[in-house]
Amino acid sequence: MRLLRLLVVSVFVGISASAVLAQVSAPAAASIVSTNKAAKHCLWEVKGKSNSVFLLGSMHMMKENMYPLADELEAAYKKSSVLVFETDMKVMESPAFAMKLMGKATYPEGESLKKNLSPAMYSLLVSNLQHSLVGVEMLDKFKPWMAAMTLLVLELQKEGFDVQNGLDKHFFAQATADKKTFDQFETPEFQAGLFTGLTDKESEEFLGQTLRDLVVLKNEFDQLAKAWTIGDTNALDKLILDSFREYPTMHKKLLLDRNRSWIAKLEQLLKEDQDVLVVVGAGHLVGKDSVVDLLAAKGYKLEQR
Repeated sequence: MRLLRLLVVSVFVGISASAVLAQVSAPAAASIVSTNKAAKHCLWEVKGKSNSVFLLGSMHMMKENMYPLADELEAAYKKSSVLVFETDMKVMESPAFAMKLMGKATYPEGESLKKNLSPAMYSLLVSNLQHSLVGVEMLDKFKPWMAAMTLLVLELQKEGFDVQNGLDKHFFAQATADKKTFDQFETPEFQAGLFTGLTDKESEEFLGQTLRDLVVLKNEFDQLAKAWTIGDTNALDKLILDSFREYPTMHKKLLLDRNRSWIAKLEQLLKEDQDVLVVVGAGHLVGKDSVVDLLAAKGYKLEQR
């Protein structure tokens, strides 16, 4: 499934990267995406009765020179007393949660990736690792979806993308230092369950397509980063739709259902007196049935900044 672009940008790297990087590491590339001042950004302002709610699309892995952020993004942060993330960032960054996740991402004693993959898929994995710094033995205790995420995170690291530069991580650290108030849409357990709950077939399919897509990952992720930098919602939407075109069930599970479940909380936030900055994966804010689209359908006025 062509999920690489969207999974990294809006769903799962924020959940798994810390756990992955605790196990393995790879040197980051020097090449970086140039940052330009743009007329628009992946940021929307929604006016409530007496406040503003800013919707900021995040990339969970970014290149170092995508900072400093545009003035509009920093201004939205400074105006906001409350920050809302997809999930509880403090729990997500804790070693205890990383250990819990790894417990669900690895096989018990006596089981292994080799024993559970089809022979054809295992051969494809071994073939792809021939020129990699990662040995198949290192992945053998991982379930297929975690093996896929490990390869994906390391490949992006080689291209200069780093979870330490992720937008949500950046604002969480800043807001913690500034003693701002936090809230979230989902529990860490719910988010992890999006992947720990995959069937064996879905998990192997995810690994297989990840292996096939690694060769085009650099170009596609750079395209996505550039689209994010200039707030090109049409380009972002196209990348997302292409990712899920053949997998409507996954599209519904990973994006659409979650978008709809967040609307009630957003409407409540629009009734508050304090300004709020909502930081969620960029994929949740573009296209049909996105959070932006759903709020507009309810009559709210949204302005892309």
